[in-house]
Amino acid sequence: MSFSGDVKKELLAVLPSARHCQLAELAAGVLLLAEDPSEEETLILRTENEGAANKLFTLLKKAFNIDIVVNRRRGSSGGKHGWTVSVEDADASAMIRKTLNHKRLLAMECCRRAFLRGAFLASGSVSAPEKAYHLEITASEERTAERIREVMQSLNLDAKIVIRKEQYVVYLKEGEQLVQMLGEMGANVSLLNFENIRIYREMRGSVNRRVNCETANLKKTAVSSYRQIEDIQYIQNRKEFASLPPALQEMAEVRLQYPDAPLAELGSYLEVRIGKSGVNHRLRKISEFADRLREKELRTDAEEEKRSIL
Repeated sequence: MSFSGDVKKELLAVLPSARHCQLAELAAGVLLLAEDPSEEETLILRTENEGAANKLFTLLKKAFNIDIVVNRRRGSSGGKHGWTVSVEDADASAMIRKTLNHKRLLAMECCRRAFLRGAFLASGSVSAPEKAYHLEITASEERTAERIREVMQSLNLDAKIVIRKEQYVVYLKEGEQLVQMLGEMGANVSLLNFENIRIYREMRGSVNRRVNCETANLKKTAVSSYRQIEDIQYIQNRKEFASLPPALQEMAEVRLQYPDAPLAELGSYLEVRIGKSGVNHRLRKISEFADRLREKELRTDAEEEKRSIL
């Protein structure tokens, strides 16, 4: 089973004892699953999740103690099977809709949590934390998505809405936000699993960043060392090594002896130890000396070529 499936399985087992929370969770289910949201005298809820259908049946029975019919329906053209939860009495349907639309229904924080649980069970999903941090609830109408976002924002969840294939998607993207959402809905076991994976993932990311940084530094050191050695050997091949000041000669000899050593370590091999900045200064002076020799050689070659032409 997927992580999203595990979360839903856990939430299906959460049955609020207080009637006001039962109503709040039902309200979300009706809002998202009703066959005709505007029709007051009928109530038919459609879902592809058998567990969700059973929970809707249980909540309706506990909250209103009325007759409810649950039917399995076959998917058309090889599609998925689904279930309908129906209240066949018109008066009962109207009473349920009126109750679930009461303006004070979500006044309490516990009811807003129950509402989000119902919304997630009806049309929500969450990515496996190993892959991405993403939780979403889809709605067919903008006003429904806005209501879900408002409830989430009332609990300090930074929800956003995007349109995807003519559906309105309310989503969260940050790990901390997803952890809070799981806790608000009552998926405490999934929350702990998510946190364990998130901690491991972030630690691995931190280690990878550190390794990449160290690798980049080693590469940079290797490139610098190669150029420094190339400059020193150029000076030696041009018989100009003795023209360097004694301190630079010593620095050059140490660099040739320890080609892979970082600057701070090179300074410890000198007769009079110096720091990293001092080593860098001396090696830069050696490179500048080599560049002057190269410029001089280029000028000489250019003059010889000019004389040969004349």
